Amino acid sequence: MKKLLVFSYILGMISFSLNAQENTVTNDAELGDRDKYFAACWSMEAVTVSDVGWTLISGDYSLRTNEVNNESTTAIWLKTPWMVMDAGEITFKTAEDGRGGSNRSIVIQYIKFDKDNESTGEGDVIAIDKFEFPRPLRTRRTEMHEVSVSVPEQLVGETVKIYFSFVGTGGTAQSGTARVGMDDLVIPGSYSSDPSENCFPKSLIADRDEDGVADEEDAYPEDAYKAFNNFLPAIGFGTLMYEDLWPARGDYDFNDLVVDYRLNRVTDAKGEVAEIIIELLPRAAGAGFSNGFGIEFTGLSPKKVLKVTGIKTSMESIHKMDEKGLEADNEFATVIPFDKVSLVLTHPGGGALGINTDPKFEFQKPELQTIVLVLKEEGKIGEDGATKLEDLGLDNFNPFLIVNQKRGVEVHLPGKKPTRYADESIFGTKEDGSTAGVESYYRNKENGLPWAMNVPVSIPYMVNKTPITKGYNRFFEWVVSGGTSYPDWYLEEGGYRNNGVMLNAR
Repeated sequence: MKKLLVFSYILGMISFSLNAQENTVTNDAELGDRDKYFAACWSMEAVTVSDVGWTLISGDYSLRTNEVNNESTTAIWLKTPWMVMDAGEITFKTAEDGRGGSNRSIVIQYIKFDKDNESTGEGDVIAIDKFEFPRPLRTRRTEMHEVSVSVPEQLVGETVKIYFSFVGTGGTAQSGTARVGMDDLVIPGSYSSDPSENCFPKSLIADRDEDGVADEEDAYPEDAYKAFNNFLPAIGFGTLMYEDLWPARGDYDFNDLVVDYRLNRVTDAKGEVAEIIIELLPRAAGAGFSNGFGIEFTGLSPKKVLKVTGIKTSMESIHKMDEKGLEADNEFATVIPFDKVSLVLTHPGGGALGINTDPKFEFQKPELQTIVLVLKEEGKIGEDGATKLEDLGLDNFNPFLIVNQKRGVEVHLPGKKPTRYADESIFGTKEDGSTAGVESYYRNKENGLPWAMNVPVSIPYMVNKTPITKGYNRFFEWVVSGGTSYPDWYLEEGGYRNNGVMLNAR
């Protein structure tokens, strides 16, 4: 995210003055360090910040050129940052460390902005005026001159750089060594460069919502409270698959609930999460039970959530919800996207066992469900403070099946912890190898086979009563190896799938 680095410590030191009559951008060289001016988008060639007495005009420092002995306007120069010009006079003081017989002058120009120049943005250079040092030049320091040049009428309101070129010709070898000093430069207009955007002009970097993020980078260019999408998975949808006979092994077809998911953690210009958008596509429910589905965001305090929208719960729901739309009294923020699968998938009837798991029956078209957890609203946060993006990764995503309207029977992904409502007396019974207690978490027993899976892409699922090992030929080897063998078991590689026993309702 660009534009989060603020150069206020430099910009505050640069002399921009503001009074009742005009805005001005000034440079009096008193920072004493050329690099500090570079950091604030001034640029110069063969010009330095100096305390050498021959060209010192006022204060402790002045701008001082190298030897001026070239007619080119591109040899020795000073450029302002991008500015939005006002009417008035460009003024400065100048003096020359002179030698007799030389011609020396300062050419005042402006540079147009060129959006096609992606390097500097600089376009055509157009002359405004020229100051010529009077002749003959005395040895060593000449008199100090106060120069005033009117801003051309056509420049008022335009974004430009003012460009000073120091040129000189003539004289002997000794007379060609003159240097020019400049000080107390005042230009009518307002500073418009952005140091965090390669010094390009702020007025010409489109930022409609003025949140500090350029429109071309802003996923929400008209909303000052949102800026970036952050998806999990990064591309497309992942698939969650569940067996609902836990702690018994069951038929192991992994289609009791099949739901595709995508998370979008929307952040603002500060990098704080404004919303968590959960997109769910319930694809199949091969169970005879009336199951529900929940998602805990482990580590996320419920007090950080302002409100929840998009959940579907029945009138006789087993869940107690708080006024924000979260399940009440959990340690971490927990949403119940649907408490009965019948709210998101219609049963085809006719004796079908489950929904979208038997090809003999008409498929029900899945519909996308969108749930939004609001963590910041118009910049306002919950009582437990803001949430950073790094605090909401895949490790914090804890989706679970709720079996047959029994709130205590939760089926989680391996390694995940139960919610406070889980009945931990079930842990370690039948085929399950999980342990109850303070450090309880879900794990499996027989050969490490799980009851829930999270696959990072959308994949087909099994025909009812067909074990997943019959469809995904490398699945068992992946499990018993602890994930080291065939980590891509779910892909359509040669010999990996038996498509004849798979379905893919989308």
